[in-house]
Amino acid sequence: MKAAPLISRQGLGMPVHVLLRLTLAAAVLLPLAVLYGEVLVSSWLSAYRVVFSWVADDFKLLTLYIDHEGADRVLRARVMWRHIVFIGGKVIYPDPRGTANASTLLAHALQGPLVAVLVAIAWPTWAPSATDKPMRPWLEWVARAVVLPPLLAVLVLIDMPVVLAGELWGMALDALEPGAISALVIWKQFMQGGGRYALGLTAGVLAVLAARRLCQFIGRCLPAGSSAVSVLTTSSST
Repeated sequence: MKAAPLISRQGLGMPVHVLLRLTLAAAVLLPLAVLYGEVLVSSWLSAYRVVFSWVADDFKLLTLYIDHEGADRVLRARVMWRHIVFIGGKVIYPDPRGTANASTLLAHALQGPLVAVLVAIAWPTWAPSATDKPMRPWLEWVARAVVLPPLLAVLVLIDMPVVLAGELWGMALDALEPGAISALVIWKQFMQGGGRYALGLTAGVLAVLAARRLCQFIGRCLPAGSSAVSVLTTSSST
């Protein structure tokens, strides 16, 4: 009796070439994230400061930096109150001696973007129907490469600085008005409860769909009986 293969052509519910692309991409990207993740996050610190100051304007951001916390590398924010605030019936005056700090693991910064990139790499390219104009698969890969970076930028900016703001507001509310909640605290809980993966998956799927729409639009703009490759070849030879 012949034994069944461990992974069929529809391995784990997906085509084997998709599973292969996902595995290879993860094997390359995950070590790169470990090696160069801190360099990437360091390059984003200026943008983080802008976003933090915008979403948490009650705080004056004193420092935002990469720090050690035991064996972990964390992103740490140190703040003080920017102005007088009223919380739980109490009046809080800003005092340079009264600072607070919060941190979050540095590795969290790359979780959403990594998921998005893996989805964009692994997702199968569009198979045009008989009525569609012929398109080469590489054109969709190029379109994905164009569409994905803005989505990755959004993932980067709505994560770490907003989570740190939510952490700080959570500490303030716990001390001054227990039981109160804020939008920043809810966002922090969402992101730490798996929201990073959900948003990364959403961004990857959006990149795939947007790239597909772009390719379909290009196909409709081509003259009848031509392909994107033939048009590019003709235009370059004239």
